[in-house]
Amino acid sequence: MTSNARPQSVRGLYTPPAEEWVFLPPSSSSSSSSSSNSSNLSSSSGSTKSTAPPSHLPSTFGSTIDDSTGDDNLALPMMGKPFNLFLSEYLTTALGMPFEVGKTLLQVEYRPRKKFDTQIENELSLDEFLKEKEEFELQDDQISNPEEADMYFSDRLAQPPAPLIPPPELIEETDASGYLPDLHPTWLLNDDPEVSRGNGVWGMIRRIRHTPSEGLPGLWKSQLISTIHSFLSNQLQPSIHSFIILLLPSNNNYYNNDNISLLDISLTALPNPTIPLILQVLSSSLTHLLLSPLELIRTRLIIQPTSHFSSKSSITIFKDLIEFEGGFSNLYLNSNLFLPTILEHTIRPLLTLSIPLLIERQFKISQDLSPITYSILDLSLGLGSLLILLPIETVRKRLQIQYRYNTTTHRHHNNKGKNNELKSIVRLREKQYIGIIETIWRITKEETGVRRKRKMSEKDEGGWFSGIRQLYRGFGMAATAHMTVFSLGLVSQLLSGNDGGGWKEI
Repeated sequence: MTSNARPQSVRGLYTPPAEEWVFLPPSSSSSSSSSSNSSNLSSSSGSTKSTAPPSHLPSTFGSTIDDSTGDDNLALPMMGKPFNLFLSEYLTTALGMPFEVGKTLLQVEYRPRKKFDTQIENELSLDEFLKEKEEFELQDDQISNPEEADMYFSDRLAQPPAPLIPPPELIEETDASGYLPDLHPTWLLNDDPEVSRGNGVWGMIRRIRHTPSEGLPGLWKSQLISTIHSFLSNQLQPSIHSFIILLLPSNNNYYNNDNISLLDISLTALPNPTIPLILQVLSSSLTHLLLSPLELIRTRLIIQPTSHFSSKSSITIFKDLIEFEGGFSNLYLNSNLFLPTILEHTIRPLLTLSIPLLIERQFKISQDLSPITYSILDLSLGLGSLLILLPIETVRKRLQIQYRYNTTTHRHHNNKGKNNELKSIVRLREKQYIGIIETIWRITKEETGVRRKRKMSEKDEGGWFSGIRQLYRGFGMAATAHMTVFSLGLVSQLLSGNDGGGWKEI
């Protein structure tokens, strides 16, 4: 054989296979094959269609089997999947409701310094009135014998008559019904420092438990409204997100018919996650803006007394919001409600979704290769996000509890014999806040976040930093939640069994 000889072609030796692989649905028959071999295969396959496939192989009826299996795993299979989802959401919300109630009451409570405390001024004026009244009544007690009495009356007769001066009276402003204000309402929480033993959420929970009018039921106020809000937000946000995607132009590189599976991929796996991040933040903001009236009702349910006759149900609160506070549109478009809602529910998901991107893209730390370092950075950035979110949340809740009566509805409301002041189990500021910036300024200037004592001087109230602390009430409980998640992550790494997992970093 020479080097220039060409090899013999084998193209003529190729014979096509008797049958190509064809995947057909179970209902289609295989009797249309042309060869006898294929008919035998189809008959044999037809004989096996009635039998169930092995458990280790995928089945064409996989979706049906999964659905039935999922229904059997429900807590109440007869009630259906939506009811079971709502029940699980209700039980989950019940676990964290006492902490949510305590944090909300901490954030809306007015803790003024002495120079801004009008209640102390009223008490001082009452003490001065009682002291002047005692001095006026004790003038006659200074005459101890008859001779002094004769001298007293002779001197009084010799003097010209003086105009009669009545004893001083304490003038108090009355409410719309003509009643004097109650300086110490019975529905207020117990503010004894020995009861609270702290200035955080646990202290507020102890105050609720030791108040006879509240007790343990007071820790689960607005439980149903909170469950409905959480359930609807979980159901609506995916639908709103899909609707936003449909509005995108057809030439989008991320969300189209070919790449629709990218919806299920995390943002850290995408080469350019900017557009998906914006869309997820936008869908979250629209969802919570749509459900913001439920948050308004929840806040007012939490602060009102449990057993007082003036306490309202959630339906009554909603009707009053529509009838006396500007109608349905004012629940969304009022500046004291719209701006804080957009601000909170835009920054919160933005920070939550950006933290993993920041760790992996900027710090170049992978969760798979360095899970311990990743968890520590995630914890640090999560705690840092609280410094931004808690002041916004505090301002929003304080603006939510303010009534927004106009002149006509305010007069009509008083004519119906209803008290327009909100009954609260914690002390609220008498004058209303104007906006977000003014609320932050008033909180830092007028209030103090130091631990309450029985007797406090102006020096004990602290400086400007104690006012800033009022914007971060509930920070300890939120930080504890982040630390708990971090600890559980470390435990899961220890029990993962992947040759030590990420513990080789330590």
